Amino acid sequence: MPNRTVRSTPALIVLHGVGLGLALLVTAVVAVRSSAPAGNLGERAVGVAMATSTTAREIYQGLADADVAASAVFLLPPDETRRSALRTDYDTAVRRVERQLTDATGEAVNDPDRLNRLAAIGSRLTVYRGVVCAALATAGGDATGGAGPDTSAACPATPATAGGPGPAGAARSAAARAVLASAYAREASHYMSTELLTEAQRLWDDDTRRLLHARADARPWVAASVLTPLALLGALVATQLWLRRRTRRRLNAGLLLASGAAVAALAMLVASWWHWPAADGRFDDLESAIAAQSTSQQRLGDLLAGRADLYLGLGASVDPAGHRADFDARKLCSPTSGRAAPIDCAALEDVWSARQSRTPDAFRDAVDTVLRDGPVGRSFEAAKIDLEDALRADAARADAARERLPAAPRPLGGAAAWVVLLAGGGVVAGLRQRYLEYQ
Repeated sequence: MPNRTVRSTPALIVLHGVGLGLALLVTAVVAVRSSAPAGNLGERAVGVAMATSTTAREIYQGLADADVAASAVFLLPPDETRRSALRTDYDTAVRRVERQLTDATGEAVNDPDRLNRLAAIGSRLTVYRGVVCAALATAGGDATGGAGPDTSAACPATPATAGGPGPAGAARSAAARAVLASAYAREASHYMSTELLTEAQRLWDDDTRRLLHARADARPWVAASVLTPLALLGALVATQLWLRRRTRRRLNAGLLLASGAAVAALAMLVASWWHWPAADGRFDDLESAIAAQSTSQQRLGDLLAGRADLYLGLGASVDPAGHRADFDARKLCSPTSGRAAPIDCAALEDVWSARQSRTPDAFRDAVDTVLRDGPVGRSFEAAKIDLEDALRADAARADAARERLPAAPRPLGGAAAWVVLLAGGGVVAGLRQRYLEYQ
């Protein structure tokens, strides 16, 4: 029996060595891989995510403003004096979005995913501008060659054509142009809602998802950073006790060194995650603020899209009923959160029916009602200001929550991996000594 025990001990020492080697490898990998998630919970990383989310919100709002401005142009005939100012508003909105995209692209040079999102928005904005320009050129005719007061800086000049329809066909030509222009305008607004604003919302979602995933990604690494070195230390202690009982020798110096290194690695990893309990408790406030931002942004998007629906439905649209159905679906006339509806919906009934009314000047009165200085226009402006104030308040709340997050300490995962390598050397030296004694 003693001889059999002696013969089996070297094999058992090798098996213990293999098991400890695997435990050391797992601990070293966890130590290295946990550094990034630990740092992502720091104030700097969160601040970057908040800044990019603010940019995404500005792009979203700028696109919606551009659609409202473009839709307003089609309320008035080409010879209306106020039309020039409306087109200037559209040009300004488009240029503002283009500047925002350019600035955001410059800030995302090291972020390929974000660059792709911004490029997709830019390409779709080009398509949208092309459709709006076609609608504007069709509604205004091409007799001016793009050089008249109705010219848009956001559209290329339209070459002049020789001749015209003649006085007899002028009315029919104008009516045909109005119908075609309204079709272009509706297509442009639909493209804005289904493509451009959707892509801008994805940009916002991606930015906020990165921020919130910093917390979700950290949780398994917190557990792994504590449990793996504890498991390694437990395996070392168990091997030390087995070896002492098996060989009836004193404690193994190599395993003692490895145990001390495992304790040091555990301390380093705990220090890397020392900020986690406070950060985890305060992330709830940040998530709540971001959710409130998202809700306010969605409400603002619905408000601006509903305003575009109203403009297109009142203007020379081929489908005014469809625009009204879209407007009603946005529930802008329904009270929210116990508050009265922000839009002067009582005045809208006459607006929706103005095109079919036989009352003199009904259409002009409806246009005056919905433009910025009219009662409906003022209610839209007031609602927009309220939502923008809500967005700023949500942003301030998110900034305050971010400021309360603890800064991440210097990650020590790399140093802990080197300490684990030292522990591996102690395991090899200690077990090799005992193995050689049984040869």
